[in-house]
Amino acid sequence: MATVFLPTLIFFCVLFPCFSFATASLDLCPLNASEIIGTTNVTWGSVLNVTIREIGGSSYLRPDIGGALLPYVYTIIVIIIHLPVVIIRVVRWQKVQTWSLAATVMTLAVTIQGYASTGFAPERVLTWTPLLLIIDAGSMAQVLFLIIEDRKLLSRLRHALLSPKKSEDVVLLSAAPAEQPYGAHWSYQGKVVDEITQVQEIGNFRESREGFVSDASSPEETPILRDDSFYVAILAFLLLVTTVVLQILGVDRAVRGVQGSTPLVSWCCPIFQPFGIAVLDGNCDIYPIDQNFVKGVGCIVIPGVRQMSWLKATAAGTALGLILEVVDICLLSFVHTKARWRGMKMRRPWCTMFGGLTVLGMILVYGIIYASTLPPGISEKIWVVQNADEPTLWAGELTAAGLRGAMIGWNDGIFSSWRTAYYGSSMPQ
Repeated sequence: MATVFLPTLIFFCVLFPCFSFATASLDLCPLNASEIIGTTNVTWGSVLNVTIREIGGSSYLRPDIGGALLPYVYTIIVIIIHLPVVIIRVVRWQKVQTWSLAATVMTLAVTIQGYASTGFAPERVLTWTPLLLIIDAGSMAQVLFLIIEDRKLLSRLRHALLSPKKSEDVVLLSAAPAEQPYGAHWSYQGKVVDEITQVQEIGNFRESREGFVSDASSPEETPILRDDSFYVAILAFLLLVTTVVLQILGVDRAVRGVQGSTPLVSWCCPIFQPFGIAVLDGNCDIYPIDQNFVKGVGCIVIPGVRQMSWLKATAAGTALGLILEVVDICLLSFVHTKARWRGMKMRRPWCTMFGGLTVLGMILVYGIIYASTLPPGISEKIWVVQNADEPTLWAGELTAAGLRGAMIGWNDGIFSSWRTAYYGSSMPQ
């Protein structure tokens, strides 16, 4: 198993950088003593002449608004919901229609909210990526096509719209009771029969397209506008169309992001406040600090290596997902309902089910990795320049923000458009 797992891990770490390594000391950084730090009048020469102070303990570096992937706890909940539903969809799809519809509505709501809050900003792609929609698109296609077949909705709708006179093939002929003592007579396709013989002669005639079926449990006897399955099919169709539209929008915006330069992503840390003006890391990179007293942290901007990788993955993965959805629609449309392979029903959206679960697994793995590692481009060892009464240089260490940091970054990205309803009266600018 290791022979399969290790190459796979190496491949994904090439596509999505998993870890960063950097070792350096302040003495190795070629700093210009006359260079002014940021927008202040402090120079590196004045900072390097003071005694370096140590920050007691390490501090976390967390993603700012929209800079985090779906937290892995949320992903586990989604998997717990989807995995049994997928299994039941294979054998008894009728039992999970409501679950499928509810799960799709929830995913669409989160995706639309993410689009609205992030504005498709490339640096926030981890929050708005539409990769999760693949499994829901297949789910809605299955509900739609199998309900149409099971309830014969197309033939009934065609009958109701194009052949309104068909419903009058059997009509009660008006006659006086005295003239017809044995009950009313009926006309069926030009033939007149009485009540006694209608069950024997006409009741056995079953023709779904003619709208006459003797079985009371048959869907054809229920007017289509009074059949709940008709409205379930309409809802599934609308949700499927919405899912595809959102995926196309996501692909378009991801391609635009890939065509641009590497996005700059904001990361925040408590030790960057108060009075912090710059951060020097072990790679000798200098990051100006943006103070945000409302959030109680200072933030720096780092090149978004992960974000660029996810822009590429979103463009390629979502486009592949659309292809898989077309394949599944063809399976649902043309494969016979009784077709089986090794006992398994073939008329199922297999591509999107396996593809969707694979995406969930990938997001779970990278959610754990991203929550437990620092972003590429910054080292654990840092020096923070402060300027209160006089320049001060602090040495410290950064650690990953963990699940809490991922939840803050993702939640802020999803709900930032709610403004004061989410942040309260102290909304950050």
